[in-house]
Amino acid sequence: MDRMLHILTLLFLLVSCNPVPTPEPEREPEITFSSNELVLSPDGGEASLKVGASTNWSIATDGQNWYSLLSAPQVYAGESILKVSAEPNYTTAARMANLRFTSGNKTVSLKLSQAFFVPELTFSQSTVTGEGAGGTVTVATHANAGWTVDETDLDYWFSISPRTVGRGDGELKVTFNKSYSAQPRSKQVRFRSGEHEKILTVTQKEGTPVPSGAYVPEGYELVWQDDFSEASSALIDKWRYEDWAPGRVNHELQRYVPDDRRTSYTQDGALHIVARKDGNQVISARMNSRESWLYGYFEAAIWLPKGKGTWPAFWMMPDDFSKGWPACGEIDIMEEVGVDANIASSSIHCEAYNHVKNTQKTASRTIPGAENEYHVYALEWTKDYIRTYVDGVQLLEFRNDKAGRDSTWPFNKKFYLILNLAWGGDWGGYAGVDESALPCTMKVDYVRVYKK
Repeated sequence: MDRMLHILTLLFLLVSCNPVPTPEPEREPEITFSSNELVLSPDGGEASLKVGASTNWSIATDGQNWYSLLSAPQVYAGESILKVSAEPNYTTAARMANLRFTSGNKTVSLKLSQAFFVPELTFSQSTVTGEGAGGTVTVATHANAGWTVDETDLDYWFSISPRTVGRGDGELKVTFNKSYSAQPRSKQVRFRSGEHEKILTVTQKEGTPVPSGAYVPEGYELVWQDDFSEASSALIDKWRYEDWAPGRVNHELQRYVPDDRRTSYTQDGALHIVARKDGNQVISARMNSRESWLYGYFEAAIWLPKGKGTWPAFWMMPDDFSKGWPACGEIDIMEEVGVDANIASSSIHCEAYNHVKNTQKTASRTIPGAENEYHVYALEWTKDYIRTYVDGVQLLEFRNDKAGRDSTWPFNKKFYLILNLAWGGDWGGYAGVDESALPCTMKVDYVRVYKK
């Protein structure tokens, strides 16, 4: 009995000295980053950092769309690389976001940030100056982003090429048209990159106004002129007015009114022909010279009107209209339609060559600034040829075929000059009209006739 008791005592002591181990508590998930913030470059691109994790973690974005997660949407236990990309920040404010890492019930946030990008553009000269005679000036550029010219700042008297500036070094060419103004001119041109802008000032020195008779061929002498320097009442001494209802020719929309100061008057040494609203109609003027001529050199300095629907003209018709149009002949020294701004054309019409048959003889040319300043439009008409000119440069030539036929050369009789401003019609209104352009004005500095 004592032996059994001794054995039980020993067993009790053994058990009491070696208790059963209890399980260790579960460790909290851990994640570490090589930096407490992921900073993205203002001009975009990728950024990365190292991640260490004790367990697997899922990644969630906060819904902003200026950045993208390039890594897998999960971080696994151990070490890994987290990559994020962003577009350039062309706004004027820094951008912030958070990535959320979740493992079990634990969530950790990582801050993302991106400063706003400041595009920079420098010019080798802040002011570009051109000569009055025209020409091209080259400007060196350096940029850290793409920039684009605001085209609303461009004007008729210069152009810029190319219209965009890329990163790095480059150059712009500023090309100036010849100036006929005695005053210098200036324009500020904006280059834009996102919400940022840079100004380049473009200036041109004064030009040389066209002197009287500058383009008159040798051998011609002045026989008639109107410099429009007298009072408007003197217009009827040299001009007669048409009084026509709308639609009489070419389906034009205007009503031509006779000797009306609302539609024709002299001011500042120039004739003003105005198309304007008058109630439900548009009124304007068509003026025919009281004299007529056979052959000669005819010229006018004209400032064309602006606006979709305008159709100004400087042209000639014969005194003898007995054969009707087009057999009688027509000489169009200058026509332009506002929908095709600054494109001047010259045409002749006769029985064989006319726009109804689509056989008319026509030439056209873009005249930069035709709607912003005076240009000289001229006709040299001889028994051998008809030639038209703009600022002394030939535009159209039509030669007498010497066949003795009125159908091809009815230009052997007296013609009178016509100045008019039509509105709409078959050509002026081919793309519709814009009445917001009214009133619009065609200005004529002078009309001159020379004979040999």
